[in-house]
Amino acid sequence: MLSRVEKYKKTQSLKKVMIIVVALLLSITLGSGVKTALADVDVQQLMAKWFSKKQDESIKEIDQAINTERKALMGQLKGQLNAEMQLAEKQLAEFTATQKQTRITALQEYANNIKAGMTIDSSEQQAAVMKNIDIILENAKAQLDGQAAQLKLVPVPMPATTPVPSQIVLPETTPADEVQSTPAPKTEVIPETEKAPENEVKASSVQEEPVAAPPIEVDIYSVTDWFVMPNTSNLQIEEVAITDDVFSINTSFSDILMDSKARGILNSILPGLEKHPQFHQIQYKTIDEMSRVAPGQFTEAVLYLLNKSLSAVKK
Repeated sequence: MLSRVEKYKKTQSLKKVMIIVVALLLSITLGSGVKTALADVDVQQLMAKWFSKKQDESIKEIDQAINTERKALMGQLKGQLNAEMQLAEKQLAEFTATQKQTRITALQEYANNIKAGMTIDSSEQQAAVMKNIDIILENAKAQLDGQAAQLKLVPVPMPATTPVPSQIVLPETTPADEVQSTPAPKTEVIPETEKAPENEVKASSVQEEPVAAPPIEVDIYSVTDWFVMPNTSNLQIEEVAITDDVFSINTSFSDILMDSKARGILNSILPGLEKHPQFHQIQYKTIDEMSRVAPGQFTEAVLYLLNKSLSAVKK
């Protein structure tokens, strides 16, 4: 029988052998695994390169196909777009013409309705015209009455004539003593025909006083020649400051004429106004009021000249 020591040594030897066998097996196994792993790595790289190449080719082919199709579609779209634009332009022109005619027709109908219902009430204007005509008629009648009054013959009163007493013949009494000594006085009788010229002289000396004709009233709105128009072609109108203590267009003509300086300015700007035959009808009016009576002469430029010049004169 083997001793315990021998058994122990034998056991250790078997362990070493088993370890070596296992190591050999492991080395063989690991060696073959490494080769397999290396082979797998090469295949993967090859596949990756191939796939990458195919991927690039596919992408390039797809991109070319897309570009080709895109160009073709763009051409088709451009042609279709042109056709649609032409169609839309035609439709828009037809729509514009239709709408224009429709709006014009509607506007014409609206204007015709306005014309049909248009009425102008001129009663106020007619009344104003009739009032002015009545005033003109009354003025004309007054003028005719004045002329008729001048044509009437006023009887001239004859002076009272003193009757010539008839010759009184006294009876002659002749005393006996004075019959032959004292002759009777003779009374001279003046015939009436000789006194007639004296009466005629007295009658001719009495004359009728002339009857003053009433002033002829003229419608001042119809007068267009109040004065000689000043030259205002190059006049530049500006604002004039007017105070209450100076003359202006708000002053009446009568007040202006009372001041020698203001009167001179008025006659220099409006020559002939003061001597106008109808000036007595407007002498108490203001210049501003006359601008409404005769706007054709009392223009804005004339009023500016008067205001600018008269405002330099204190009242």
